[in-house]
Amino acid sequence: MSSPRIIYSLSAYPLVNNRWFQGNKLRETIYMTALSILYSHLWYDDIELYVDETAYSLLHMLPCRVTKIAVEKDKDLWMKSKIHAIGRQRQPFVHLDTDVFLTKKMEFDFERCLLERKEGGYQYHYKNQVAFFSKFASSLPHWNTNLGYSFSCGVIGFQDLALKDAFIQAYFEVEDIYIQQREAYQPLRAIGYEPCIVIEQYNLACLLAHHKVRPDLVLQGNNLSRQSKEAKKLGYNHLYGTTKYKEHIVQEVTQQLKSLFPYWYDAVTEALAETALHHSQKNVAS
Repeated sequence: MSSPRIIYSLSAYPLVNNRWFQGNKLRETIYMTALSILYSHLWYDDIELYVDETAYSLLHMLPCRVTKIAVEKDKDLWMKSKIHAIGRQRQPFVHLDTDVFLTKKMEFDFERCLLERKEGGYQYHYKNQVAFFSKFASSLPHWNTNLGYSFSCGVIGFQDLALKDAFIQAYFEVEDIYIQQREAYQPLRAIGYEPCIVIEQYNLACLLAHHKVRPDLVLQGNNLSRQSKEAKKLGYNHLYGTTKYKEHIVQEVTQQLKSLFPYWYDAVTEALAETALHHSQKNVAS
């Protein structure tokens, strides 16, 4: 894939509705998304961002295609915009999360499926959740009740579009289980578990194992130390989890956007100010 199609996705609804018990993180995420896309714009020509109406109003001016899509308002399923974006693809592509920054050009050469890396912490982050979902998902042909590993989908790409379609189908099958069993899941949610990592990432790992597909990985290695060394060599940065909302990280992202891409920083800042003013006036009127 010498000239890859790069896609992004973003739904604002989870960001303004306390997604990770972090409060409203819309502004921080908009700046982060802009920086991620502008870095990619240095290296690639074919970039498309899929967004809900709120995110569209804040990012429509960026130098890529920005497409408005309908995304269900569900803060637990915060990556749903990604699923909608992936489902729309009719040619090979690579999806980047909006907290991924490519400070060097990457070639993205892969055979059928590309993922970021093999995940650590299966016993801690996944095993109890997998046991919960397995009560309801074990009848699915691809489901594994204890695969023992998962993958990070900070990068997810498909050359094999039939495999992509199978993933979308598998996603909705497991998402439907979550929606039906949401109340029963709440004890896990209360202690900090995220259903998305099972519905998206573990689910995909099961599907790939079922089809005997070994995905290509951006970052090699089974531990963060080796993966971090690989990332540094490649110019690849991923601010996964709540790390991206730590104050010093937010300041660094904002400063990079302002210093490296001042025109776009000003445009996004103006859009944020207009949105804030609109909401303020609306609240006064009501």
